Amino acid sequence: MNRRTFLKSGRQTKATARGVQTGLGEYSGDWTYNEVAHLLKRTMFGVKKVDADHFLTMNCSDAVDELLNNIQSVSPPLREYGLLHDNDGSLFEDTGVTQGQTWINNLIKLSDPGMAGAIKAARIDSLRKWWVGIMLNQNRSIGEKMLLFWHHHFSVQREEVDNATHLYRHHDLLRTNVLGNIKALTKKVTVDPAMLIHLNGYLNSKRAPDENYARELQELMTVGKGDDSLYTESDVQQAAKLLTGWRISDDTLTAYLDTDKHDTSTKSFSAFYNNTSIPGSSNGEQEIDQFIEMIFATNECPKFICRKLYRWFVYYQIDDNTEATVISPLANILRNNNFEIKPVLSALLKSDHFFDKMNQACYIKSPYGFLVGTLRELDIAIPAYTDYANGYPVFKSIYDKAAQMQQDLFQPPDVSGWPSYYQDPMYHELWVNSNSLPGRASFTDDIVKDNMINLKAFAQYSSDPSDPDKLIEDFTVILLRYPLSDSGKQYAKNNFLINNSSDKNVWTNAWNTNDLSVINSSLGNLLKFIMNLPEFHLC
Repeated sequence: MNRRTFLKSGRQTKATARGVQTGLGEYSGDWTYNEVAHLLKRTMFGVKKVDADHFLTMNCSDAVDELLNNIQSVSPPLREYGLLHDNDGSLFEDTGVTQGQTWINNLIKLSDPGMAGAIKAARIDSLRKWWVGIMLNQNRSIGEKMLLFWHHHFSVQREEVDNATHLYRHHDLLRTNVLGNIKALTKKVTVDPAMLIHLNGYLNSKRAPDENYARELQELMTVGKGDDSLYTESDVQQAAKLLTGWRISDDTLTAYLDTDKHDTSTKSFSAFYNNTSIPGSSNGEQEIDQFIEMIFATNECPKFICRKLYRWFVYYQIDDNTEATVISPLANILRNNNFEIKPVLSALLKSDHFFDKMNQACYIKSPYGFLVGTLRELDIAIPAYTDYANGYPVFKSIYDKAAQMQQDLFQPPDVSGWPSYYQDPMYHELWVNSNSLPGRASFTDDIVKDNMINLKAFAQYSSDPSDPDKLIEDFTVILLRYPLSDSGKQYAKNNFLINNSSDKNVWTNAWNTNDLSVINSSLGNLLKFIMNLPEFHLC
């Protein structure tokens, strides 16, 4: 596949049918580097060789269990910034917290809007750096990839929320419940201050009901807008009334119910919700609890959630067979386990369908999958996420690049999340365009140019780095999910390792004599070639 073909593939107007016939039967096939890499690239950011070797000692079921049961605990973000500028350009110190300490419990209470705004912006910036640092230093678990899914699913934007404390608490809510119960999480998100601000819930009152969250909760977070999602406009209106009165305390930045602004009338819903009536009261949490229970009792809700999980971890295309043999059974698992997410992921990731050859190397890496995954796969030394002095500048460079490639943390395009996971018919192909592709190429080229990678150490991952054929074979196995053709391997050997000679000892002698100038130049050019292949963008 050449560059022109790769770019053109992002302009197709209709996805082709794949005809995948496998279902949720437990996978019992080969367990080689290929299968391990497929599992880890879908559930983590990139595949470190040491992680692949670790999981190769297990069977598939045990590997998935470790990914699901090894969620890491993390310490909070830190203040790394120094002096800040207020509106008139004067420098000032954030006296609320010292450098190197966390700011999450220090609420900004300054009368000067310029100073308050500068501190908010600096703390939001540190929050983004911190999260990128955790991604780069993730342990062997699905946690960080799943957390990004929830950020997409329960999308909030920093420009709307504009408060670091709200954004951190929202993030921490998702992180704490990353593999927990989606029904319980939805109840908590409904009165989460960041969500209340993002979708105007904090303005919703009985005299002027705001339908924003009531609509998006149903359309984007629970039942969707497909042919079987038959909720009505009246359902949106009734839900908006039920959600009235929630406000945010200026003192604690927590949500509370203002009963004077809450509609206490009975809320009556349509036949889609079995004509349920929810009695009004001054107990807003009780009404929300009944409302969410009503939504999750529909047949469509678990299917909608499982479709979103499927598109995140497997593939965007869901045909009739996949709906019947994968989505519906997963929805039953979700419902039968009272909406615990972990059993669903366990069944999906251990299935024949997940490991079907047609579901491997078939979608384009997201910007974070590309950026974080590349750094991890090349085993580049990364500061600890707690190392604010050395790490945060590195982490900032990554989130800046990801934002340029259309995946901005705490700033999805809108409440729907990132279009690559829902925009029919393009889906993941939207990640690649004439703006984002050059950014990917310059990123990988700069890794080599800036000597970020220990090239000789990385070559040691080959079973025989002195053999140019074996070296190229091993490099492509580690870095590509789609096999490089024989002609591609020959081209790489001729142009980067043996200088168009017929004698492969040209490379062997350079390696054996430790000629570092030749080794670094040759390996650097070889890696740049591999990382600029269209296949390198496939996951």
